[in-house]
Amino acid sequence: MKNYNKENYTSLFILFYCLFSLCFLSYWFQVSSLFMPYTDTSKLRSSNSEYWPIANWRTTSPESQGMNLQKLNEMEAFINEMNIRGYIDSLLIVKNGYLVYESYPSNFYEMNETHHIYSCTKAFTSALIGVAIEESYIVGTDDYVLNYFPNRTFNNLDSRKQALTIEHLLTMTSGLDWTDQINYYAMAGTSDWVQYILDRPMVDQPGSVWNYNTGCSHLLSAILDQQTPNGTFNYAKTHIFGPLNITNYTWNNDSQGIPNGGTLLYLTPRDMAKFGFLYLNNGYWNNSQLIPSNWIARSRTLYKELEFDQGNGIGYGYQWWIYNWVNAYTARGSYEQYIVIIPDLNVVVVSTGNTDFHFIRLLVDYILPSAGFYPLNIILLVLLIVGLSSIGAFSLFIFHWIRKRNILRKLKEEFLSDRED
Repeated sequence: MKNYNKENYTSLFILFYCLFSLCFLSYWFQVSSLFMPYTDTSKLRSSNSEYWPIANWRTTSPESQGMNLQKLNEMEAFINEMNIRGYIDSLLIVKNGYLVYESYPSNFYEMNETHHIYSCTKAFTSALIGVAIEESYIVGTDDYVLNYFPNRTFNNLDSRKQALTIEHLLTMTSGLDWTDQINYYAMAGTSDWVQYILDRPMVDQPGSVWNYNTGCSHLLSAILDQQTPNGTFNYAKTHIFGPLNITNYTWNNDSQGIPNGGTLLYLTPRDMAKFGFLYLNNGYWNNSQLIPSNWIARSRTLYKELEFDQGNGIGYGYQWWIYNWVNAYTARGSYEQYIVIIPDLNVVVVSTGNTDFHFIRLLVDYILPSAGFYPLNIILLVLLIVGLSSIGAFSLFIFHWIRKRNILRKLKEEFLSDRED
């Protein structure tokens, strides 16, 4: 009986060892300087309560905020080596609320000049939809789009088009027949963009297929323009540009005076970083909740899976692109316009460019490692867990094999003993 209890205690000890090791490994993965550091974003508000970049950003060195300057120097060496300085109009990094890196490599823009942010505009439109729902100018994301245009008639009307909702517009799952580069410019040549978009035939059931459609984003602006006081532009000024002290900007309109919901917003890179910092703080800014925190959470939720940015991207939210590391999500536009929010690292990264230069490589190979995270670490963690689990399972197998062999040996000895008696 004593041997039986001892063997069971040994088995329990091995199991406890495996579980403890896995827990310790997970904790070490979070806190080790070799791996991704963990930031408690729930404490971010109190830590920044005395400083908001309203008038301007506070600047400091990367090292003072725990970033590896060597990796940033390597990034600059890579930019020079690849001869892509002329393609990069700006590159900014905000860490813990401080501007720790700012560069304007090309000769096209300077710090205080506005830049066309292309489809990063969509994230601003999405934010305004969330605010309008919070203020009851829009009932909710399940509202039918056609209900907002009751005095219009549209071509190719069917049950699928009648089922189109605001959420389908936000998630690019409208089901409308649309090829973005072709149909966007065709739309831009008409006198009524809304009519052009909703006249398009349906090819899929809304919600079933993801298809990038800048027309969807413009429909969101058109809904805002008629539902909110004084229209989309003034609503943005009241709820985003004004509170963030963004004064140097331009937002171009369609042929009927509606701000383009999907592109043609011009901002300075520093003001792009302000918007990213607002999202990093879950919509909170200088003692005010500018964007509902639940809307931020919904915006960064993965609604449709897809692969992009060299396999780093995994899907799409409410006009935001979702990534597979450190809970990152980004506003993303043509020619390497990015506003990247990385909550787990307490980092915002802004990029503007005039042609493609593979910003995502700079982010993954240099900026993230500088902040303490290597995407390869996820693979290493999995391998370590699998390896440790295998060792534990093998240890249990060997232990029970030895136990059974000892039992058989004892039985054999007792049998031989009985025969001799």
